[in-house]
Amino acid sequence: MKRKIILYSIISFFIGGISGYFAFIIRGVPDAKLIEYYTPPLSTRLYDVHNRLIKELYTQKRVPVPLDSIPPYAIQATISVEDKDFFKHYGIDFKRIVKSIIVDIIKHRYAQGASTITQQLARNLFLTPKKSITRKLREALLALMIERYYSKEEILNMYMNQIYYGNGNYGIEAASEYYFGKPVSQLSINESALLAGLPRGPGYYSPFKYPKRAKRRRNVVLNAMERAGYLDSNTVQILKQEPIEVVKREEKKKIGPYFIQEVIKKLNRLFGKEYLTMGGYTVYTTMDMDMQSVADSVVETGCKRAERIFKLTPKDSFSDSTINPLNIPYIEGALVAIAPHSGGIRALVGGRNFKHSKFNRATMARRQAGSSFKIFLYTAAIDNGYSPSNMILDAPIVEEIQGKIYAPANYDSTFLGKISLRKALALSRNLASLRLIKQVGVFTTIDYAHKMGIKSPLKPVLSLPLGTCGVTPLEMANGYATIANYGVRISPYYIDSIKDRNGNLVYTHLPIRERVLSPATSYIMIDMMKSVFNHGTAYGARRMGFRCPAAGKTGTTDNYTDAWFVGFVPDLIISTWMGYDTPKRIGKGATGARIALPVWVNFMKGIGDTTNQDFPVPDGVVKKYVCTASGLLPTKYCPRVRQEVFLRGNEPEKYCNIHSPHPKIKENVPFERMDR
Repeated sequence: MKRKIILYSIISFFIGGISGYFAFIIRGVPDAKLIEYYTPPLSTRLYDVHNRLIKELYTQKRVPVPLDSIPPYAIQATISVEDKDFFKHYGIDFKRIVKSIIVDIIKHRYAQGASTITQQLARNLFLTPKKSITRKLREALLALMIERYYSKEEILNMYMNQIYYGNGNYGIEAASEYYFGKPVSQLSINESALLAGLPRGPGYYSPFKYPKRAKRRRNVVLNAMERAGYLDSNTVQILKQEPIEVVKREEKKKIGPYFIQEVIKKLNRLFGKEYLTMGGYTVYTTMDMDMQSVADSVVETGCKRAERIFKLTPKDSFSDSTINPLNIPYIEGALVAIAPHSGGIRALVGGRNFKHSKFNRATMARRQAGSSFKIFLYTAAIDNGYSPSNMILDAPIVEEIQGKIYAPANYDSTFLGKISLRKALALSRNLASLRLIKQVGVFTTIDYAHKMGIKSPLKPVLSLPLGTCGVTPLEMANGYATIANYGVRISPYYIDSIKDRNGNLVYTHLPIRERVLSPATSYIMIDMMKSVFNHGTAYGARRMGFRCPAAGKTGTTDNYTDAWFVGFVPDLIISTWMGYDTPKRIGKGATGARIALPVWVNFMKGIGDTTNQDFPVPDGVVKKYVCTASGLLPTKYCPRVRQEVFLRGNEPEKYCNIHSPHPKIKENVPFERMDR
């Protein structure tokens, strides 16, 4: 009796232990129905304005595709090598389990797996890859549940989009693009076999690192397809002779890293940093990859040119380990290209090396703009009754400001006397501009600068038109864009629209347009800035072969610390800057015309802008001939006249009272040029 009690106790204990263990196993198995709510991490993809892929952001690089877009032989290859009885079992293959146990016992290790495709899917979705009896039991139970709720096709589709193929690629579409540079729908039989063989050991069978191993593994898959009846023997033998051909994975130069940085900042604000790399968003940016590539190149080329001309320490002489990101020792550059009518930023360069410094000089570096800031003064003047033909004195100025003598000078230390506003702007005459701001008003100029797009604080000082206050290249581009857009200010932006993983539109940019200038005032400024190209400080662009109608302004700061050029054609505006992060002299003669303008010209040439489209003349603008010496209507005695533009009602009514009778009149005579 005693023995029976002990025996029953042992049996009960054993059964209770087994029951408790299985209860523990079952409690750890999630509900298979949760797959319906499972959202795998998907890549967020950034596209340019022409729908070309710029970059992917991901923790797992995955691009889901429906099963019917996967070629039959890709599915057959996967089934043949992973689970040849996939369509026969109910989630667990007992014959494979027995065989696996025997092999493992013989080899004294986990030598052969017995997991079906369904079990692998269960493990990838809900469990850990760590091998243990508990995990295997949970995996088997979950596989049975999955087979109960989902069809074989649904399971296969989830598996093909979930499995890891190496090098950060999850799912067969991402793998196809990575290894072969094409969508899965275009895979050949051999390519399908290669991919089907990778999940067993993506690193070990990498076709990039170990092509011989990859070929042997591919041939194993082809043999499996033959045994499964998907391929005949002759076809397999022919396919085995074909070499492994994958796309070259040369290190691609990262395009527009500073632009992408700004896009990511915006996305982080919209969706959060953590969700961004798994949300599967499709982001349509404003970048034009062709323009961005040219921008990256011309900024670097321009900086190297400056290094040669002024014998500066080249960037290449500094090793990565010696670089201080907070104080880059070599000369830097920035460029912003904007479509003025939309505000879309087509290209942006914030520095020469994103690895050395992530500081975006295009959007964050407030630098003195030099004479490129003068356009805000002249816009204020034109909008308040002045005309391009009005005369201003270019002569010495001596002022006492807060007990100190202020005696500014022109770039060439000369004086031209009485000149027109057009000539003063085109030749960048400092003293004439200082006299003009005394007439127009410092606060009026600041008001115009701000409403045209400058956001940085501006000090109400006499030297304001000489660009003594700090502004960013993006702000300058925006300010000029208001003129190029005929008086409508529109904020620059990086993202047009965003779709979620299901193709739903979740964000679209809604531009805010505000008219701050009349079209007529804007056109007169455009026409005056065209003189900068045709007769003024940017005439070097014409010598470099740039012939298109364009408007712009050079800028150089005291002691040659900053060099600028901001210019535009009817549908594109480009702002360029060069200088050191810690302001210091670049070199004597390092003017905007000499080192920043060539960057602008090379960009325009690089994007192939050969259009001769001119700026249209809006209503409210009239053209009249004037005497270049007086700015008044010419008489037959005036030796030099030119056609000038005026706001309707503001054209001159008086005739020139300077010249005595003269036998010859010369029309449209340009003024002297000065490069600055």
